[in-house]
Amino acid sequence: MRRTLKPSQFLSKAEVQVLANTVEDKAVLDAAKGRVVWSRIWMMIHLALESGLRVSELRNVKIKDLYLKGEPFVHVPNGKGDKARDVLISGKLKRHLKKYIQAYGLKDDDYLLNVNGRPYTNMGLQMQFKRAAKAAGLSHVYSIHSLRHTFGTYLYEQEKDLRMVQNQLGHEDVSTTAIYAGVAKERTYSAVNGMYS
Repeated sequence: MRRTLKPSQFLSKAEVQVLANTVEDKAVLDAAKGRVVWSRIWMMIHLALESGLRVSELRNVKIKDLYLKGEPFVHVPNGKGDKARDVLISGKLKRHLKKYIQAYGLKDDDYLLNVNGRPYTNMGLQMQFKRAAKAAGLSHVYSIHSLRHTFGTYLYEQEKDLRMVQNQLGHEDVSTTAIYAGVAKERTYSAVNGMYS
């Protein structure tokens, strides 16, 4: 049976904007008070939304895994199945990463999302995501994994290239990636049916 992606498994573009704005605003306020919690949450959300990394990959990103010159990317040394891959990221995320690393004096062997020198647990990242989602007024059904689905959905919608999405997400089989094509087809069908009504 072919897997399908439900609308409750990824954020709408409007929800992405609300979430991004909320965590950025809270990070700015936190920084003004000398605190780092919301800056870390903002980085986590931004990186997840613009890379599609799995939760286990997010938590293990080290500064040395970030290539921030030329076309920027995150090197994932141990993806699913212990496969390495490079995930391209946007110029906007590159600038955010540079400021974040400089602001907190992070070194090559430091975890990007570290707490006292150690990486978050998967559950810890999930809890921080839920905190951010609640602050943004988003549905409780979303999980941090929803950000991976959000990335895959909109990358496919923009490029219509399953192989590109497969490479970015690190799927072994393109049939796994095909769930994003299914979402695009459903949305096209809906758009075509509602064009003149």
